[in-house]
Amino acid sequence: MDQKANQLLEEIDLARCRAQWSTAIELSKKYKKMKPQDSVLDITICTEVDLIKLLKSTTDIEKRGWDIIHQHDSPQNIALLPAIDSKKVKHLISRLDFLNVDQNDQFSKILLARIYFESGQYDLALAALQNLALRVEDVETGYGLVLLVQARAIKGICLEKQDNYEAAIEAYQAAWQAVELQPQERGVMLSFWIEECLYRGCLLRLQLNHSVQETLAMMRAYVQLVSSHWSPHWRMFRRWVIFKFYAEYLVKTCQNDSFVASENNSLSDDAAAFDELATLMTLFRHLFTIITPHLSSKLQSQYGMSLSHIMMNSHDTIGWGEINHIRRVLQYLYQVKAVTFNNATISRYIFFTLLRLGSLEESKYALRAYLDLVGVPDFDQDILLDDVFMGSATEASDATHDPHEKDSATSISPPLTTTTKAISILRRLADLEVESIDSVVHVLLSGVYLYGHEEQNGKLAAYLSDMGLDLLVQSKHKAYWTEIYRARGCAYSLLASQCEDPDDRVSHHQAALTSLQNAVEHNRACWKSFYTLGLQQAYMRDTHAAIISIRRSIELNPQYASSWHLLSLLYSCKRTDHLSLATQTLELGLQVAEKQQSSWSLGAIPVYSWTKDEVNANDVFERAESLVSMRMSQLALLEAKDGPERVIDHYQELFALYSQLTQQLGLLETMSTPATPIEFTSSGISTSTTTNRPRRKSSISLIRRTSLTSIANSITGGGGGSSSSIKASGRPRSSSVESRSSVKPPSLARRAESDTDDFSDDSSASRQSSYSRRPKKQRQPTFKSAAQQQQEAAELKKRSLQLIDLGLARRIGTAAANPAKHNGSSRSFFTNESSQGAVSLASMLTPSYSMGSLRSNSVSSRSSSVLAGRNNVVTKDGLMVSTFHQHHQAFELRKKTRWHSLLVTLWLMSTKTFMKANLLEEANKALGEAEQLGLGDPNVWWHLGQLSIQVGDMLSQKKTQSLDDEKAIREMKQVATDSFEKALILDPDHVPSQIAKAGILTSDLALGLLEQITLGLGWDSSEAWYQYAQVKKEQGDYDRVKSCLLYALELHDTEPIRNLSVLPKFII
Repeated sequence: MDQKANQLLEEIDLARCRAQWSTAIELSKKYKKMKPQDSVLDITICTEVDLIKLLKSTTDIEKRGWDIIHQHDSPQNIALLPAIDSKKVKHLISRLDFLNVDQNDQFSKILLARIYFESGQYDLALAALQNLALRVEDVETGYGLVLLVQARAIKGICLEKQDNYEAAIEAYQAAWQAVELQPQERGVMLSFWIEECLYRGCLLRLQLNHSVQETLAMMRAYVQLVSSHWSPHWRMFRRWVIFKFYAEYLVKTCQNDSFVASENNSLSDDAAAFDELATLMTLFRHLFTIITPHLSSKLQSQYGMSLSHIMMNSHDTIGWGEINHIRRVLQYLYQVKAVTFNNATISRYIFFTLLRLGSLEESKYALRAYLDLVGVPDFDQDILLDDVFMGSATEASDATHDPHEKDSATSISPPLTTTTKAISILRRLADLEVESIDSVVHVLLSGVYLYGHEEQNGKLAAYLSDMGLDLLVQSKHKAYWTEIYRARGCAYSLLASQCEDPDDRVSHHQAALTSLQNAVEHNRACWKSFYTLGLQQAYMRDTHAAIISIRRSIELNPQYASSWHLLSLLYSCKRTDHLSLATQTLELGLQVAEKQQSSWSLGAIPVYSWTKDEVNANDVFERAESLVSMRMSQLALLEAKDGPERVIDHYQELFALYSQLTQQLGLLETMSTPATPIEFTSSGISTSTTTNRPRRKSSISLIRRTSLTSIANSITGGGGGSSSSIKASGRPRSSSVESRSSVKPPSLARRAESDTDDFSDDSSASRQSSYSRRPKKQRQPTFKSAAQQQQEAAELKKRSLQLIDLGLARRIGTAAANPAKHNGSSRSFFTNESSQGAVSLASMLTPSYSMGSLRSNSVSSRSSSVLAGRNNVVTKDGLMVSTFHQHHQAFELRKKTRWHSLLVTLWLMSTKTFMKANLLEEANKALGEAEQLGLGDPNVWWHLGQLSIQVGDMLSQKKTQSLDDEKAIREMKQVATDSFEKALILDPDHVPSQIAKAGILTSDLALGLLEQITLGLGWDSSEAWYQYAQVKKEQGDYDRVKSCLLYALELHDTEPIRNLSVLPKFII
């Protein structure tokens, strides 16, 4: 009998824990029949059920969404359910009269206290609980634990009513401690009451400003239980309130550096704070999905906006974490966009989130949508930009702050200026609740960076910066002046570098200089403004002023490596002529750059970040690129000081650094890193027999393996006195000053040659070509395996490398009719694979690589439309593929392409060094490596032309020349001409090739080309002006000759050892 009774009691206890009241009544009746003398339990259960029925008649707490009364709760005002009329509970109180006799029935006391509490008699409820002798040890499980937590919850609320908040928090804390010890308890009623305790406890701790550790501990407890099995039972609106204040409190503690991680967390404070925020935001977003169906359309919009503000502000302060988390944020924003019709704030949030993801193409659409919503529709349409930056129309209003019309529409549309658009924005902002001038300017600044830095579109970047400046002027805003002026200066500097009209270029340069000077004047403690000002002054060849500016930038922030790099390049100019000081300065910068290198991969972290000290892929990549570029400048300085022979041994370290950084950045998937396939030694390049990358059969193109081989052999055979022997091993480097000086052209020292590695950076980044795009073949009905397709692709690439030069190879294959016999102990790198007969270039080129097809297929974009082939990226095989549907990979693919071009630049730089050292065979090898990696790079073809010219010059220096030598000289000139032509097909604006082509043309033909170069993008080339002067000299125009020579000398004296394009331009 006792066993059945105990089992029945357990079932009753379980039913009460689960809020199964009808079952509990039935079981209590059975128990009463079994034990008639024990009537207390039956009376208690019946009274409790009647109370719950009475509560449901006023507020059904089991109905989802009843807690909407809490939607406006705050730490100062916590809502409470309306009390029941005390008259309605009198009969329930009278049932418990037996308590006056049996004071030991603690559980019934708690029920009595609850009746008083629910009827608003808080003093009586508190009195009923005063002498309650119920310990945690007595009720570790079951409904006894529920009643214990219930008692402490009621006690806490009653104490609140008496304004005894500290005691109330103690009661709530005691309830949580009891539940925390029993994680296995899962009853619905326990969930109900512990939620009440934690909810009110969190808000009270915020109200009383308790310690961070205590407040966060209670909030973490709330989130812990929300994430548990009780999640479906916890009230939606209460969760929303706690999540909101929890996020705000996390932001506050992080801003004040008072955040305290949980005891069992081994992460750093920053990482722990983000981990906590990420968990909270995941729950918050899920809660929005749950709560939406219970809201009206208007409330859905309000709640969506509220969470969006909280999420963006929290992440902006604490951090954004990995890409996967940011994608979930973007997914939520699109969800909110569906319930908020054309909301500018959501569009702004989407824009910045897309930028963080590196979705550059989608970011531009988001920017357009945002500006449309704030009053600037279709800002990027060409019809509104045709006449924007013509002549004096671009003159800025920097000094007067009184902007006039800087742009006009076509005759079809009424004039629309950035001034009128700024006014339109101000009018539109008056109707928007959340958007402000600050938010619009922030978007415009990011838009300038997007179009200027990433898209290299100086026109749109300058246009957006003008709009931002006019907005500040029209609103008389006091903030963002420094940032806007700096952004405008960077944008106009880029626009000037892309401008072909000399008058417009002067205007743009002046606008850039004036804007940057104004940026400095507005904030003389900003190192970014001084850096950009120094860079602009260097572009304008004001070396002395640039040095002063960049020194000031370093004083304000010595931790920016590119500032040291710029100062070093300025010291390397002929005008300053401080190569030793330049080297010392660069070494200091390298120390800074090496300290800042990190082991982050580009794939997992945000692409861009506006959060202080947050790691982002853009900074990681630019630091790595800057380190390699500074090492290249270091070699260039060493070469200028000690000669090319001293530099050769250092290339091995440079390639090893590139390989190391490639692995760190996670770029190994797309490109082949130089895993030491070539060893740089003092005698040249030796091919390693154990390489990680298999050598391609077409590694060295046939044009060099035949023609240059034969001609080189004729040099070594016919001219025994030549100091330049071409051998693969044991090559003695030329020590004859006469032989080195004899190959120099009679022109001004070619600074273009020393800057081709820099033009590679500039051209490949700002004037990409779709040269590698082939016509589509007819689809075959059969399917091939992936392995077969990869093999065929590799064969196609190999054949293209051969065929593209086969015509030239056969054309000059007979240049060495009498090759000299080589010493048996030395094996020449150049093999004797001559072909008979002369074949024209066009006839031997494949259709997809013919001159005509190159002209029709190449994207001969100017710098303003860089990456205008933005739907194309370079794959593993160097081919162009469509990425229209790969927006999230846009940044990573662009950086991989840029990093890939940097490797090509390294090979070209080493080629140039070998050429200067008269190690032509090693130069040929290095050029072959560059050709494999950058077949569509015009700099590769330019170097081939230069190598051909150098070989021809060496032939012409022979004391006695045979007919074969004369023929070889003509053939090498033709090779150079064809190489420069190919470079110009790939990039019609490739200045070094334009200059080189002019150098081998007749004076009449060269004149027009040189005029075009000096007036256009080659305005700052000393070599171009020198050649122009020579042509004018032949025409007898001596006044023009003098001015050209003086200008060429000015450019030559102010030209750094490397082109300034290797430095970052946009620092906004």
